[in-house]
Amino acid sequence: MMKKTVFLLIALTAVLQYSYAQNISKWEFKGHIKSLQNLYVPYPDTSYWFSDNTLDNRLQLTYYPTNWLKFDVQARNRFIYGDFVKMIPNYAEQIDTDNSFFDLSFLWSNGNSYILHTIIDRLNATVNYGNWQIVAGRQRINWGIDLVWNPNDIFNTFSYFDLEYPERPGTDALSVKYFSGIASFAEAVYQPAKTWDSTSLGIVYRFNIYEADVQFIAGKMRSLLTAGFGFTKSVGGAAIRSEVSYFKSYINKNTPEGIVGTLSSDYSFGDNWYVQAGILYNSFGKKNNQGNLNLFDTQVQSPMTLSRGKFNVMTGITGQFGPLVTPGLSAIANPTDGSVALIPTISVSATDNINVSLNAILLTGKSTDEYANFGQFVYLKGEWNF
Repeated sequence: MMKKTVFLLIALTAVLQYSYAQNISKWEFKGHIKSLQNLYVPYPDTSYWFSDNTLDNRLQLTYYPTNWLKFDVQARNRFIYGDFVKMIPNYAEQIDTDNSFFDLSFLWSNGNSYILHTIIDRLNATVNYGNWQIVAGRQRINWGIDLVWNPNDIFNTFSYFDLEYPERPGTDALSVKYFSGIASFAEAVYQPAKTWDSTSLGIVYRFNIYEADVQFIAGKMRSLLTAGFGFTKSVGGAAIRSEVSYFKSYINKNTPEGIVGTLSSDYSFGDNWYVQAGILYNSFGKKNNQGNLNLFDTQVQSPMTLSRGKFNVMTGITGQFGPLVTPGLSAIANPTDGSVALIPTISVSATDNINVSLNAILLTGKSTDEYANFGQFVYLKGEWNF
């Protein structure tokens, strides 16, 4: 299977390169190269410290053969070496994971302390015809409204703690969208799988009413039936956002049914300063001994695993000192056990396309808490965008 996939990609690349030589104006090529230095200080800090480095290269190629057709290919290439690979069991297997219908994850080489890996997270064709838009292939299906947690995102759920993957993963799907107005559309999505109970499908209708953007969703997320709604509205200069989704198994009547919901607000003030706050309720979470957050595996499988506890709260502030320096601080807490994850950041723009930043994830809880202090993480990043 892998040999066939590689051959297909080589053939596709050759065709695209030929077309590129014929008409450069129909092409768009961009990406980034970044070096990410990771430091993990276990608790207690007298233990062995983990140091790791990742060379991350992203390539994005878009081709516009006509005004109604677009092809998009994007790949994430990473060379990871250091203590994480050496000390964490099955680390290469965690990296070499593709949960979509087609396996476009390639572990080119790995050893005792390094991994060379590529994943193609976008590979799709888009057709625009009148008010219709059809996208087939690997794409990002984004139904979320909230800025931290997205219970309405039944296809591409992501973790807020995955700081170094802003593009987010894609999924193999067919999307058909109809624009009924300037601010309204209906979209149907089919996400195939090997079995019906692993297949997901759904519809969303988004519209504007009383100066609020509102959406309703319904569908099937693997073996669960789901329905939900979301909205965002500006009130007194602040944006109010909310999402709620209901889940119920159609296979096992003994499987708990429940809801996941968010309510948040964000507000801009002064010169480029921004604050936000929000709360998450997850009826599938636990009140006590809910288990610890695993920062080594930030993949979130569904909206029901957005938190381990029933409640999470979040607050954050970001700003700008002059044109070059951007500091920020956010905190996510479990109010039931009192544990907190603090995420301080500072970013410096050396030029228009070169950026240096320092991020950290600082945990404060006890050993049985959701954000247990099992160690602290620091990330130093240098990035060049082209």
